[in-house]
Amino acid sequence: MPASSLLLDIPFTLDVPSLAKAVHLPDDPADKAALETLAAQAQEIGRPKAIYRLGRITARRPDAVVVDGDIELRSKVLASVLSDEERLWFYCATCGTEVQALAEGLDIFQQYWLEEIKMVMLRAATEHLAATIRQEHGVSRLSGMGPGSGDVGVWDIAELAKIFQALGSEATAAAGVVLTESMLMLPNKSAAGVHFPLNRKFTACQLCHRPNCPNRRAPCDYNLCDAAMTGCDASGGQGSKPASSAPA
Repeated sequence: MPASSLLLDIPFTLDVPSLAKAVHLPDDPADKAALETLAAQAQEIGRPKAIYRLGRITARRPDAVVVDGDIELRSKVLASVLSDEERLWFYCATCGTEVQALAEGLDIFQQYWLEEIKMVMLRAATEHLAATIRQEHGVSRLSGMGPGSGDVGVWDIAELAKIFQALGSEATAAAGVVLTESMLMLPNKSAAGVHFPLNRKFTACQLCHRPNCPNRRAPCDYNLCDAAMTGCDASGGQGSKPASSAPA
């Protein structure tokens, strides 16, 4: 199995005004000072990380793709999206374990601030990872998807175990990420799945009906969601919202 690559020196910036807005910080000097202190500490010790590995699609079925001869990824949507692709990249990105030490002594509101700081760090890790893959492999547009993405049934979260298998235990240990038996990734602000080249816009957000998601990057695509359940061509197309559906 090819070795995974590890990204350790990932830059990130914690902008206090943006953090204050994200956590709905009250207009209180003491709270602002506390957030500034926490952000400064996290900026100093934080170490977002990412790992990735190239894989080759060696077989495909309507409900799965096989990578490198023995890693079967079972998802109708993933198989359809990858119908014309020959390669993908397994990945895991994380905020890192270092900032969790700052949680000691924080009240419940300040712990919420720390979670938002960790989310900023995870975004920095995922963006740096995607940029690295694009540059190294000459990919102009990169899309991605992970187990547990979108609605139930799109890609079973239990398949996270296959992502971690593909990346290798040494690489995931070096990144400080642990996958529990219940498919929970620790640190909690971690993400894993596959990236792949695609000549059209695609995001797993298009496969999710969840209303009011704070991290939504695209509206629900109802045609694509239907494809997830039926196994038909998942080419997308921003299907119109059924009258009985909740707003996305």
